Amino acid sequence: MTDLSDSIEDRTSPYLSRRLGAIRAALDAPDPQSVAQALLGLAAKWTPDAFAQILGQGLELAAYHGREAVFVDADETGSFADPDVFSQPFKEQIDFLRQKRGKPTKTWLDAMHGTHDRAFVIAGATDMAMLSDFQNALADAMEKGTTLDAFRNEFDSIVAKYGWAYNGERGWRTRVIFETNMRTSYMAGRLKQMRDPDVLKLRPFWEYRHGETRTPKSPRAYHKAWHGKIFHCDDPFWETHFPPNDWLCSCGVRSLSLRDLKRRGMDGPDKAPAPLYQAVRDPASGQLVEQPQGIGFGWDYQPGHLWEQGLVPSSLLDQPGTLSFDGRHVVSIDVPEPLEDLLCSAVPFKSAPLAEGLEPEEYIQSFLKPFNTDIGQGVLFEDRAGAMMPVSDQLFRDRRGDLKVAKGDRATMTPLLAEALLDPDEIWLGVARKKDPVDPDQGELLLDRRYIRADPKTGLLIVFEVGARFWEAVTAYNTTTKSGKPDLTALDKRRGGKLLYKRPKK
Repeated sequence: MTDLSDSIEDRTSPYLSRRLGAIRAALDAPDPQSVAQALLGLAAKWTPDAFAQILGQGLELAAYHGREAVFVDADETGSFADPDVFSQPFKEQIDFLRQKRGKPTKTWLDAMHGTHDRAFVIAGATDMAMLSDFQNALADAMEKGTTLDAFRNEFDSIVAKYGWAYNGERGWRTRVIFETNMRTSYMAGRLKQMRDPDVLKLRPFWEYRHGETRTPKSPRAYHKAWHGKIFHCDDPFWETHFPPNDWLCSCGVRSLSLRDLKRRGMDGPDKAPAPLYQAVRDPASGQLVEQPQGIGFGWDYQPGHLWEQGLVPSSLLDQPGTLSFDGRHVVSIDVPEPLEDLLCSAVPFKSAPLAEGLEPEEYIQSFLKPFNTDIGQGVLFEDRAGAMMPVSDQLFRDRRGDLKVAKGDRATMTPLLAEALLDPDEIWLGVARKKDPVDPDQGELLLDRRYIRADPKTGLLIVFEVGARFWEAVTAYNTTTKSGKPDLTALDKRRGGKLLYKRPKK
């Protein structure tokens, strides 16, 4: 394994050196505008093709490494629940925490459920630089296996550096931040390992383990009742009961084989209990909502589920900002042809709008069908410029994970939005400033990929955005005026940057 890893690293080194050399040359441009143009030009022409074969082999090798921790469970019957589990980090756990992108929040209710799979948050923290420092401190603690006391020292230094006036007592606050991130990242990494196809083939049953990392001083009755229960990995029980299931919950999950069940005198998994719900008041909206009994508010989800599937929750997908500091696109390389010329060569839609008043699932399925996928699944499709983009029903889910489709004309347009993404008139790569929802004076420069379908009856625009770490998925909408008519002027303003694709003229 080590020899193979070294070989792959040696093969990638020249490729990465050439890319870094090109970036350094672009940074030597005489002024910021020239630097930006040079970098955007590199981004437009670079493709992953030359790296794909090497990367594919690396991913295969990583899969073999990742499976090892799961198979160890079969041989270590007593060590999995040891209290020092946090000092035994593994790659998937660290990767989960490292890939997150900082998200400013005023309260813990601003980021719920699957949002945590992609966003790093600390309730009440709005400074992006401070969030980054906290994230690095936690990741370093995870990699080095340091203790809560050591993290508290880092916490004090960061708080002093930024002058943060946080709520709550220091001991409680630091413990919640430290243990919540350690536990959720640990369980997200375990989920990724246990869902490996080869692992599932041999170990398709999951056992709920109460007090995996320590014995709670005040055990939760429901969590104790679930201890030792074994359900199939696809049982709906895990969608809401995959731990941790509350603040400072120390429960876990172990994967088992059919042979393991037979050694316990079982021919198959247990029958999952019927879901029991209780009415609780949502602190954010004040409305009564149903919450699974025994699960803390906001914890009824699978940590790592969206990350493991390569998806992004729509709560992170704010409508893209279009303005920079001076009210124009930050970088402009190619000049678009006049809108009138684009409209003259546009191709009429083959798809037709749906009727109003349908169920949300029907609108969403009409969008997903052309991509040969459905609700609950995600796919990558290759666009006309050769880039791979994610498509799933997560584009239509709110912060709680519930399906949400805009009412009126926008909902009926989902088949046309799919066609615009699959068969655009133009694809632009641009740079825009995305406003911070908490502090309007703050923001982030983003690369975005814009799909233009110039139809005088609709005026459709689809935008992918890339932030500090990863492509954030898609925002799709039709530009309209207050009267509901297509606003082609608004669409035309987004035609700037680097033109990657233009529909060939007949």
